[in-house]
Amino acid sequence: MARLGNEVRTLFDDENFAVLSTLEPDGAPHSTVVWVMRDGDDLLFALPRSRRKTANLYRDPRVSVVIFDPAGPYESVQVQGTATLEDDPEGRLIDALSHTYTGGPYPGFAGVRHPQWVVARITADKVTTSWPDS
Repeated sequence: MARLGNEVRTLFDDENFAVLSTLEPDGAPHSTVVWVMRDGDDLLFALPRSRRKTANLYRDPRVSVVIFDPAGPYESVQVQGTATLEDDPEGRLIDALSHTYTGGPYPGFAGVRHPQWVVARITADKVTTSWPDS
């Protein structure tokens, strides 16, 4: 398990969007922009159960997450890791993320106002940063 340094934690703690990449059945990457929350050195995502990325994670839990600061896009982080999935029937994580990113309740961006949610917890195996001392 890899640890997230302070600069990396700051990127994940701010309201930066992340790109979550999963693996398709044929091995091709599938990447989507997502909201993210950090829990210690783990990364948390709220995912609709019906989405391709969720099916990919149930089949193959290997992921890559990229995040950068829009004010300084040359400062970026890639986290490679393994996902575990847990049901979130009340949608607690998506509600918390929505309040962080939009300032209010989840507005229904997933196409369905109240989809069934799962929480993806990513445990980092490797952390790569763009800054020189990494």
